[in-house]
Amino acid sequence: LLKTFVAVVETGSLSNAAPRVGRSQSAVSMQMQRLEDMVGNQLLVRGPRTVTPNAIGEDFLIYARRLLKLSDEAWASVTRPMETGSVRLGVPDDYAAFL
Repeated sequence: LLKTFVAVVETGSLSNAAPRVGRSQSAVSMQMQRLEDMVGNQLLVRGPRTVTPNAIGEDFLIYARRLLKLSDEAWASVTRPMETGSVRLGVPDDYAAFL
């Protein structure tokens, strides 16, 4: 929902946001209605062809972007490739048994 909200605000319309988030315009519209229901406030001012955030939507946008950035950072930290390789040590035979 947050990605869709940010896309709607950044593109200025539900139909322009739809391909950006891989959904239909009607699905984007339903998601925005669901988000507003969850928040308990209207977040967007819907015009004939444009959508803009109202004051509450502007405040919410700041948090939505932060949360998405934090989510991306969390995923990156756990999904980055682990460093692998081998280490060769040259040690006397006396110590090799302990390695």
